[in-house]
Amino acid sequence: MEPFQQYFVVAIADTPELMRKVQQVRYEVFCKEFQFEREEDCPGGLEHDDYDEHATHCLILHRHSGLAAGCVRLIHSGDDDKIILPIERYCAASLRDDNMYPSRLRHDGVCEISRLAVSSHFRRRHGEHDSPVGASAAIPLSNGDEYRAFPLLSFALFMSVLSLAVMTRCRHSFSMMEPWLARHLQIMGFSFEQIGAVTDYHGARAPFHYTLEQAIADKERRPLLRELFSLIDPMVEIEARRARLVLH
Repeated sequence: MEPFQQYFVVAIADTPELMRKVQQVRYEVFCKEFQFEREEDCPGGLEHDDYDEHATHCLILHRHSGLAAGCVRLIHSGDDDKIILPIERYCAASLRDDNMYPSRLRHDGVCEISRLAVSSHFRRRHGEHDSPVGASAAIPLSNGDEYRAFPLLSFALFMSVLSLAVMTRCRHSFSMMEPWLARHLQIMGFSFEQIGAVTDYHGARAPFHYTLEQAIADKERRPLLRELFSLIDPMVEIEARRARLVLH
């Protein structure tokens, strides 16, 4: 992760300018590239929904160019029992009917990780347009070693939002993930629990659950995770305090 710090910076999108960058990346990825959302529903080339105002948004910026490389959000249900998380609103049929059902938990301790997107400029190699990782010739690079940091972006986004969940004492984190991504994260040491069946939600995805206690235990148990979070946590904490988020 050290090369990542050289070339990218983690920010919390707490200004109109930074939120615009978040929504531009989402428009590029979810509307233009994968067509998960309709372009006519995204005026001005910005992808947004009603959950944005209930979320904290992590943004990764490319230091050399200032371009937005990727984004992810953490939706907080807070103490408003009228807020139904997307995982329950759109994927309720795939959720296991037990005590981990989101709406059965205390609302002030529940959140959802969603809208993770990496700009295509940072996922494709020049001349290899179907490659899921790599770089584009459109990005001005300070040196060739930068390419090696690009595949870390998705992982860094996930770690950033989990770091934020821990710092804000979110007891239960939910996410709809592609099974291969969940397996990769579990191999890395994250104790995500699958809490339902695979369903077709912007592709094959399954619901996963992660607790604050698991996050703390994973960091203590896995030296690699402890080392990686030691790099990500300070960046997220600085941004969180600058944005005046509640940290316990």
